[in-house]
Amino acid sequence: MQRYLAGGSLKESRLGLLFNAAVKVPMQFFILLLGAIVFMFYQFEKPPVYFNQPAYQRAMESGYAPQLDALQTQFDDVFAQKRAAIRALPNGSLNRSSNGRDVAMTKLRELDAQARELRNRTKAVLQQAGADPKSKDSDYVFITFILQQMPHGLVGLLIAVILCATMSATAATLNALGSTTAIDFYRPLIRTNASDHHYVVAAKALTAAWGLIAIGVASFASLVENLIEAGNILGSVFYGSILGLFLAAFFIRRVSGSAVFFAALLAQALVFVLFATTNIGYLWYNFIGCAAVLILAPILQQTVFRGTEAPAGV
Repeated sequence: MQRYLAGGSLKESRLGLLFNAAVKVPMQFFILLLGAIVFMFYQFEKPPVYFNQPAYQRAMESGYAPQLDALQTQFDDVFAQKRAAIRALPNGSLNRSSNGRDVAMTKLRELDAQARELRNRTKAVLQQAGADPKSKDSDYVFITFILQQMPHGLVGLLIAVILCATMSATAATLNALGSTTAIDFYRPLIRTNASDHHYVVAAKALTAAWGLIAIGVASFASLVENLIEAGNILGSVFYGSILGLFLAAFFIRRVSGSAVFFAALLAQALVFVLFATTNIGYLWYNFIGCAAVLILAPILQQTVFRGTEAPAGV
């Protein structure tokens, strides 16, 4: 939205969007890579049996310390065996024997299942103690890594950076929502000939209204088990069709806007059906929606919209 509002020309807006894409893709890659690195770290460094330490400590103080200590001891033993199994995998003798490697992988999977079972039993104890965590334990993995593995000064700096980035992103989002609402809806539909001062005041009022809406959404989001995952699922349901629209505009020359529009509608309906009836990973919806648009658009152009073919190069 900032590129949309601040671009001095259509060319500048396009360059801004392309530059944003060039930066966003590698940034997202390194964010996901960081998660994979932290996962690998806790395959060799002993993690707590439950990462949500505030809930864990509340249960300990509620008289459930013996049960939790016993579970932690069992988990430590399973983890030690699992770490030994992982370190044995690159061993040369196992590499020369596929049967030995298969046995080691089977043992590793069994130990991993035991570790998950102990974590589930720990969560059951927390629920019994009245310290039932609302969010997934995996949400606390990264913050546990920060608090336990980084020096205190760096921890404070990182938390300050996170808070500043959150405030900046929130302010930019609310400003973009208020400004675009004023420009795209309020000005052309409600007050077409008002003064600039009036539109500035209207944009401020709309920004405040969007802030109230955001507060309402945040209040509801506290009931969601995993907010980040819920946001990614929601985005994945719609992003594929949108990406398909852009790719069709860039690379499919002889397809009309009507064909692409209805292809996007059909692709979105397909994603909705898959979301409601299957259990595939939600990230696949991005690929499915995009591929469906790119496949259906030429088919609709040749079968339904043949007389509205776009000229080459458009």
